[in-house]
Amino acid sequence: MNKDNIIKFPGLPAQEPLPAPAGPNQLNEDQQKAINCILSGMTFVFLGIKPTDSGADFFTALHGEPPDLRNAQEHLPGVIARLYDRKGI
Repeated sequence: MNKDNIIKFPGLPAQEPLPAPAGPNQLNEDQQKAINCILSGMTFVFLGIKPTDSGADFFTALHGEPPDLRNAQEHLPGVIARLYDRKGI
């Protein structure tokens, strides 16, 4: 693991990311969907959440053309809310 890729928030110790599953056969449907979207070259906004004792650490990535990302930005809160609703959270 490249130590430069570990996010450290002020006042909190850096934590190693969780290890990835061993292979595609161990991924659930949502994990496989996320990987397929990324590998397809689709524009994406990624948000990984790692629970911590004090709340959560967030790991983010953004890919795509700026106009596409800007057009989608205002819709993201609603998309996330609908996802949580579908999952019963």
